[in-house]
Amino acid sequence: MARLRRSLHRESRSASCARAQALLAEDQVASAQEEIPRHENRVSTAPDIDTLKRLIGQQLPELAGKPFSRVRAAGTDNLIFRIGESHCLRVPRGHEGIPSLAYREPAAMRNLKDLPLQTPQLVDHGLTDTPQGWPWLVCTWLAGESAETGGHALTEMDARRLALFLLDLQGQKRDFAAEPNIDNHWRGCPLSHRDSPTRSAIGEVAEDFDVIALAAIWNAALEAPPCPERDRTWIHGDLHAGNLLVREGELSGVIDWGLSGLGDPACDLMAGFTLFEGAVQEVFWQASGITETVWRRARGWALSTGVIAYAHYRGTKTPIEKRSRKLLEELSFSV
Repeated sequence: MARLRRSLHRESRSASCARAQALLAEDQVASAQEEIPRHENRVSTAPDIDTLKRLIGQQLPELAGKPFSRVRAAGTDNLIFRIGESHCLRVPRGHEGIPSLAYREPAAMRNLKDLPLQTPQLVDHGLTDTPQGWPWLVCTWLAGESAETGGHALTEMDARRLALFLLDLQGQKRDFAAEPNIDNHWRGCPLSHRDSPTRSAIGEVAEDFDVIALAAIWNAALEAPPCPERDRTWIHGDLHAGNLLVREGELSGVIDWGLSGLGDPACDLMAGFTLFEGAVQEVFWQASGITETVWRRARGWALSTGVIAYAHYRGTKTPIEKRSRKLLEELSFSV
């Protein structure tokens, strides 16, 4: 794989478900440029905590009376509440998060089976009895610590485990996997659909990185043959360290399936660039069985998601800014 990288571097140089489905259909005409994050206008319109507690008591009586607390380190799309020791409630923060929580996450939790790393299991989901009919989802709570917040240095064994996980994920029946769309930031779509926002973001970070090198990497990714329809698979869509769980010093689980669906497996294989370095990265490439063509697309995915995120979060001192900067620095120096 080291030889592969060198050769490619040279080349680079040169009801709730029905509602969700309706929203997905409406968004089909939206431009892929919507990938660029727009969190500044998001308003939290989720039900209040008392309404949610009452909901859980009515829908899942066995959980009534269990300790109920908000998880402060939740993501940007959902509010998360832990219920007792073994369950959690997920609720969209705003309308943008509805399709993913109402369809994508339940579909993944219900249909993905026998994966080698733990994933949340669906317990129940539906709509609140409030006028808005807000979606909610209860799933199992997985024990473990975030690989990001816990500062876990991913090992060669972790790399092999994640590679095996992705191979098994790619082999799952894809009947209920949703197509790429605005609600999952177009994860898994052809890279050509991301050309405009990616080039725009590269231009915005010219003061911080070697944009000639970044543009060369992007051009090489676009020149790689796209993923054939027959090779599209289930993808997680958001495999960063914050969505990986570690238990007893080993990679143990994968959470947050809100960007999952049907797409190019290179979208998930970009984890080789975003999560691993040096010898550990080589182990991941070898265990994944990646080809040259998919490797190029995976590197393109890493660049596209990283540069768009960095352009938006620059100066915020958030984990996403930190990991995006680190990735772009490594990509710049690799060419």
